[in-house]
Amino acid sequence: MPTACLKTVDLHYLQLGEQNSQNSFPSDLVMVHGLAASLGFWSYTASVLAQTNRVTLFDLRGHGRSSMPEASYTPRQMAEDLKELLDYLGIQTAHLLGHSFGGSVILQFAHCYPERVESLIFADVRLRLLQPEQRLRDWQHWQKFQPLLNKLGIELDENDSESGYQLLKEIAKLQVNTPEGEGFLHKLPSPFFGKGGKRTALRWLKLLETATAPSDFLDSASMTLTQLQQMQKPTLAIYGEYSQAMVTALALKRLWPHGRFEFVPQVGHFFPISQPEKLIIPVQKFLTQTKSPDSQGNLTITPALLNSGGIDTPGLQ
Repeated sequence: MPTACLKTVDLHYLQLGEQNSQNSFPSDLVMVHGLAASLGFWSYTASVLAQTNRVTLFDLRGHGRSSMPEASYTPRQMAEDLKELLDYLGIQTAHLLGHSFGGSVILQFAHCYPERVESLIFADVRLRLLQPEQRLRDWQHWQKFQPLLNKLGIELDENDSESGYQLLKEIAKLQVNTPEGEGFLHKLPSPFFGKGGKRTALRWLKLLETATAPSDFLDSASMTLTQLQQMQKPTLAIYGEYSQAMVTALALKRLWPHGRFEFVPQVGHFFPISQPEKLIIPVQKFLTQTKSPDSQGNLTITPALLNSGGIDTPGLQ
């Protein structure tokens, strides 16, 4: 797959989708994964959405096969990376979809370059501006699922203000140290899936040792609450019922009366992997409604889609 050599980083990317009879694309959709993942996070979802869009995937700096600079891992810098990538690819405007931390990246991009954004789609995104802390003890489902983690040897500090990062680190270490073929890893909330799971986990652990990365992830200083409220782009936000980011979801619903919000029952943070149809179907419907009538297309949901994804452990996935 190709690499874009930009000012301060080399970004690994992939484009999917076929040109129409006018030798053009009906619209561009750019999908941004979260922390510890890679563009492979979107593999099945992107292949389906590419039936009606040109889909661009890329590895965030320090992730996947992109380069790992020693500094600059804030959402603001990653939004600049995205801008440079779109310039490199000749994409003037696009619909943006972000999962988890990827949602913070697309939000920063929309704040800095609103003229280049057709719409925003958030998949279980926590925004530190609205949810400064994410402690396990504040999560209403914690007592129910703590025993599962403990059984797998994962002991977490329920008072840690950044429990999500803590959990990803512990799962990555477990992934690296577990022999191939062990069947319990599919029960964990994790972007470390498939044949490349061990490599992705190693990459994440290495990134956490990079000078500024852990503190940069926490930066949210480049946007104010007023600026967030004034953002009026067509917006779809999808959250799992068991999400730890529900505080963000409810705050956004109050701030953005123009937005469309969907809450998916009996799933958690990683539902785009475990139950991709829960993301694909509302996204396709939303994109169709935001496009002009002559660019609408039909989505094919295959049996493989409806049966894909393995186990979605409530509150953890």
